[in-house]
Amino acid sequence: MSLARTYRRLVKLLMVGLLQQMLFAQTAPHEVSARNGVYTAAQAQQGKTMYQNQCGMCHGDAQNSPLTGTAFLNNWTGQTVADLFMKTIVMMPAMDPGTMSPKDTADVIAYILSANKFPAGKTELPSDPQSLEMIHIVKP
Repeated sequence: MSLARTYRRLVKLLMVGLLQQMLFAQTAPHEVSARNGVYTAAQAQQGKTMYQNQCGMCHGDAQNSPLTGTAFLNNWTGQTVADLFMKTIVMMPAMDPGTMSPKDTADVIAYILSANKFPAGKTELPSDPQSLEMIHIVKP
């Protein structure tokens, strides 16, 4: 392949990449707060079961642990749900880190949000970090 042809191919690839970025930037979802109902009540219930089986032995009852109330808000306010998701999926459960599926992790986080009195909504909390990056954890 000639140098000129390689250069043209590289320029085309760069232009396609730039075009994709421009299109994504125009259609990117707006940022929301965890106070906007970002999980469903059913998902939080599924997460409660998972929490009891996977998390409760170390964290205790979610209602009385550092995962709720002032301790939770002081630690996570200003961060995104993606931050919480990534820490959870990589580091938990402590005895077998990284073994929870993305779906199970999202369910547990939905339960934690529920335990922190963030309202439920009509759509399940997504299980991909890119979508969760748009959801900010804020104090009431």
